[in-house]
Amino acid sequence: MAVEQTSTISWYLRMFSYLLMICGLFGLAVGGVVIYGAFADGAATTTGLPLSALVLGVTAAVANGITIAAGVLGRAASRNPGRAAALRSLALAGVVASVFWLGLCYATGGQLPTSLIFNLLLMAICVVIAGNLGKSAQ
Repeated sequence: MAVEQTSTISWYLRMFSYLLMICGLFGLAVGGVVIYGAFADGAATTTGLPLSALVLGVTAAVANGITIAAGVLGRAASRNPGRAAALRSLALAGVVASVFWLGLCYATGGQLPTSLIFNLLLMAICVVIAGNLGKSAQ
């Protein structure tokens, strides 16, 4: 029974890891576009640096970089359940980073971006799946 449960959790983790990698790459591209928009057309020299756009772009890039790393580590943990603890730690770091960046975006007067909220949700789900995999592997 435990072997069947572990294989089911591993399958879900593998599919979820692919989702994390795809969403992370998409978010990284969006972050790059936002950073480019903050500096494009001389906006930084004529009207001052649009701080909220720059913060949003950097936060999206960093948070989605953690998401990509969690996806790669999740793929490895789906094959080797012993890595579930490392995945859970990285996913918790992703949750903390997303909350921090959301607070920073709010503090700079920008809107709360739905991409970071979605990233927070993905990282929270990853924490739960990694925790379940770690419990079932014991």
